[in-house]
Amino acid sequence: MKFLKVFIFVAVVALGLAVGYGLSPIRPMREIFTFTTIDAPKQQVWQVLTTFSAYRQWNPFYTSVDGKCEQGARLHIDVRTDNHTLTYAPQIKRVVPQEELVWSEQLVLPGLFDGEHSFVLESKDGAPTRFVQHDRYSGALVPLLMGLYQPDAEAGFRRMNDALKKRAEQESSVNAQL
Repeated sequence: MKFLKVFIFVAVVALGLAVGYGLSPIRPMREIFTFTTIDAPKQQVWQVLTTFSAYRQWNPFYTSVDGKCEQGARLHIDVRTDNHTLTYAPQIKRVVPQEELVWSEQLVLPGLFDGEHSFVLESKDGAPTRFVQHDRYSGALVPLLMGLYQPDAEAGFRRMNDALKKRAEQESSVNAQL
């Protein structure tokens, strides 16, 4: 029995390496999209989104984000789902102020389970802001891990979207009164 477990582990790692280094045409991938419309200017939404130190106060999904909002920075993030809390340390890949924030991480080795998370803010001529969260996962372990993670992640994104909407609209309302 122990031999079988070791064999399966080695086979999964070997497949992951093959996929990660382009030796296999197999590239399992999954994506999650969520969005909401926020009745606040992009500047206000961006301010709430990128003030990581305040996440503990309002964000039910990313309950803690430590790090700077700048390209190349390493973040330390606590994620709370319905079933568990996990911590990970992605690196910021792209920051376009008031438009896009992207971070990514790999599980152990490239090609096993690679994830990229993006936040996109869209607005035209002062109209409400459309806020989009998009996750893209690829690698050999995607079929196994996404079955465990995807339902919780999608629900968590929706909770975060609702909380961001509430926080940004409240702050926008307060700023309008000043």
